[in-house]
Amino acid sequence: MISTISNIIDEINNLLWGKATLILIFASGIFLTVRCGFIQLIHPVRILKKTLLSPSEDCSEKSKGGISNLQALSTALGASMGTGNIIGVAAAISVGGCGAVFWMILSAFVVMALAFTENVLGVHYKKRFRSEKNSCGALLYLDKGINSHGMAVLFAVACITASFFTGNMSQVNSAASSLDNFGLPRVIIGAVFALAVAAVIFRGANFIAGVMEKIIPIISIAYIFFSLVVIVLYGNNISEVITNIVKSAFGISQAAGGIMGTIINKSLSVGLRRGIFSNEAGMGSSVFAHTSAKCDDPTAMGMWAILEVFIDTVLCCTLTALVILCTGADEAGLGGADMVIFAFEKGIGEFSAYFIAAANVIFAFAAVIGWYFYGEKCAVYLSPSGKLKTLYRIAYTSAAYAGAVISTDLIWKQADIFNALMLFPNLAAILILSNEAVPYAKSR
Repeated sequence: MISTISNIIDEINNLLWGKATLILIFASGIFLTVRCGFIQLIHPVRILKKTLLSPSEDCSEKSKGGISNLQALSTALGASMGTGNIIGVAAAISVGGCGAVFWMILSAFVVMALAFTENVLGVHYKKRFRSEKNSCGALLYLDKGINSHGMAVLFAVACITASFFTGNMSQVNSAASSLDNFGLPRVIIGAVFALAVAAVIFRGANFIAGVMEKIIPIISIAYIFFSLVVIVLYGNNISEVITNIVKSAFGISQAAGGIMGTIINKSLSVGLRRGIFSNEAGMGSSVFAHTSAKCDDPTAMGMWAILEVFIDTVLCCTLTALVILCTGADEAGLGGADMVIFAFEKGIGEFSAYFIAAANVIFAFAAVIGWYFYGEKCAVYLSPSGKLKTLYRIAYTSAAYAGAVISTDLIWKQADIFNALMLFPNLAAILILSNEAVPYAKSR
C-alpha cells in the first residue's frame, strides 16, 4: 500500500517538477531580469546601500507596528535555509556531480528577479489595501491584484500544508538524524523540539521575528567562518575545483566518453532544483516576512529579498559545496550529513561533528518557526476569527514531535507537491502584474 502511494506521489512530482516547470521558472526569471533592468547584476552597490548599509530606520515610507527589516530578512532566511543548505548541497553533488554547483549559482542570480518582483508587489498592494488586515504577502496581490479569491485560497491552503511537510517534519527529522551519532533517543529529541517550537509560536508573529533576528545572524556567521577556515586550509586546489565545476556543468570532461548529454542533463536538473528549493524565490513564501516589516518602500523590500537569495544560495550553499569539493569529501563514498562532517573534520577536527549537528539543529529550528510565521498568516486569512490559528498552533507543535520519530521518505515528496501548488499561482500573478513592479526597479 505504502509503495503504491509512493509511486503515485512520484508520478505527480515528475509531472509538477519536470523539465517544463524548471524551464518555466528559469524563463520567468530571465524575463523579469530583463524587465527590471538586470537590477540584481548591475546594481549591487545600490542594493547594499538600500539594505545592509542602510540603518533600519532609514526608510522613505513606514507603517505603524510591524517588524524591522533585519527581522524580516532573518525570518525569510531562516525559513528558506533550513538543513538543506548543508545536507541538501551534499545530496545535490552526490546526484548531479560538481557541475550542479554551477547551475545552482546561476539559477540563484536568475531567480533574484522573481524574489524582487514578488516582494515589490507584496509591499505595493499592502500600501493600496491597508484596510485588508487579514490579507498580506502574496495573498493580497493574488486576491486584489489579479482578482482571484480562489487562487488566494488555494495558495493559503497549500502554504499551510507545505509548512507541515517542508518547514516542519522534514526539518526536524533531518536535525534528529544529525543527533543519532550522540545516542539521543528520538522521542526525547521530538519532545524537546515540540516544546521549544511551542514556546516560540504561541508568543505570536512579532516574537518569532525577534527570535529569528537573534539566532540566524549568529549561526550563519559561524557557519560562514568555519567554512572559510576549511577552504583556506584546503584551497590550494581551488582553481582546479572551479575548473571542474564549469567542465562538469557543460559535460566537457565527459565529452570524450560520449556521455556529455547525460551529464549536462543531470547536473543542470539537480543544480536548478537545488537552487530553486533552497531560496524559495517565486513561491511567494518570503513575501509574508517582507510585507510584515515596518518599511513600506517596495523598492527597498524588493532589494532585501534579493539579498536573502544571495546569502542563502550564492553564499552559504556555495561555501558548503566548496568545502566538500576542496577536501575531496565528494569522493569518500559518503552522503548527506556524513559527507559534510567528513569535509569539516579535515579543517576543524573532531569538533566538526558537534558543529554540524548544532548547525543542523539551529537551522532546522529556524525553518520550523519561520514556516509557522508564513502558515499563521494564511490561517488568519482563511479564518479571521482566529479559531483556525489556534488549531494550527496545536497541530504544528504536534507535527514537530512527529517529525523526529517517524520516517520522512514520503514527507519530502509530498512537500514538493504543495510547494508547486504555491509556485504556480504565485508565478502567474507576478508575471501578470509585473508592469506594476518594473517602475520600482528603475526608481532611485
